[in-house]
Amino acid sequence: MTPRLGWGVVVALGLSSGPALANDAGTPKATAAPKAAASLVDATTVVPDLVVDLRYATADNFLKRKVYPDTARCLLLPESAERLKKAADVLRARGYRLKVYDCYRPRAVQYQMWEIMPVPGYVANPRTGSNHNRGGAVDLTLTTLEGQEVEMPTPFDTFTRAAHHGYEGGTEASRKHREILREAMEGVGFKRNRMEWWHYDLPDAKKRPVLDVPFSPP
Repeated sequence: MTPRLGWGVVVALGLSSGPALANDAGTPKATAAPKAAASLVDATTVVPDLVVDLRYATADNFLKRKVYPDTARCLLLPESAERLKKAADVLRARGYRLKVYDCYRPRAVQYQMWEIMPVPGYVANPRTGSNHNRGGAVDLTLTTLEGQEVEMPTPFDTFTRAAHHGYEGGTEASRKHREILREAMEGVGFKRNRMEWWHYDLPDAKKRPVLDVPFSPP
């Protein structure tokens, strides 16, 4: 996993000793074992017109609690960012921009989320990690070129059947927008989450290392 790093600001992430293990109660144990080094890029340096609305840096999310610091940014693996740029280029020609709700998520935050809602299907178990912890997943939607969100079948983080890709209800416009996003993201190699219209992964995301490097100022 050594994609090229040729864009703007590159965030070099070194070794971290965050909570890699958990006891039987699910509480993270401190460990001195270092994490594998990795590099993440700020996606806005790759996709300059990317709209960023990190919901977990606010209380406007299904947890109803802010779990990201104010310094949170949309960080991704270089390969994720490169594919996102290709999708954005395709969509821009059709009159749309991309808006991200979540990108890289430190594993320590995954533990916080698990403590708030330890429900598989809603929150990934931090013992195994989420693809967001790997920098290999992105939650996103479409906006107009002016930055106005378009209609989708549900709001972000609505865990109902209406959020599934196979949902045939809702308005024609919402289904059309969902399909435009899907076509663009799958067209550049991302894989959709069938239960969440907003969630896309690198095809080999689960093979990437789980990271626990905190957000740092830009």
